[in-house]
Amino acid sequence: MALQDELLKLRTLLDNEEMEKASELTAEIRKNYTSQEDKDRIDEFISAGLDQLIEETDIFINDMKIRMQLIEILDVVSISYIAKKYFNKSRQWLYQKINGNTKNGKTVRFTQSEIDTFNFALQDISKKIGSIAIHS
Repeated sequence: MALQDELLKLRTLLDNEEMEKASELTAEIRKNYTSQEDKDRIDEFISAGLDQLIEETDIFINDMKIRMQLIEILDVVSISYIAKKYFNKSRQWLYQKINGNTKNGKTVRFTQSEIDTFNFALQDISKKIGSIAIHS
């Protein structure tokens, strides 16, 4: 089997989180492919995988930060109102974004534009509430 095929097999194991098998295959690949060119390709593969892992971790951390900030307001502000008034979407759509649900095999997350819209909505609601004073 060619090195590229072995690396594709390794990628599949890593994607499926079969770490023990991936570790065994990595050791086998390193043992069987010893030329400098092969070592460089293996190192590039590992480096690309680490870069991808870092990027995915950064995205996950950002998603968690957003969720943690929103948890504080979920009991105070109507998510249905925000979804309908500011996004022209359903409450379920907004909850999917907040919770990071998976839809069609992809994690649903806020785009930067949607974050901007959500921030505008919160500021707008804040101004509306702040301008109200009940008088008798």
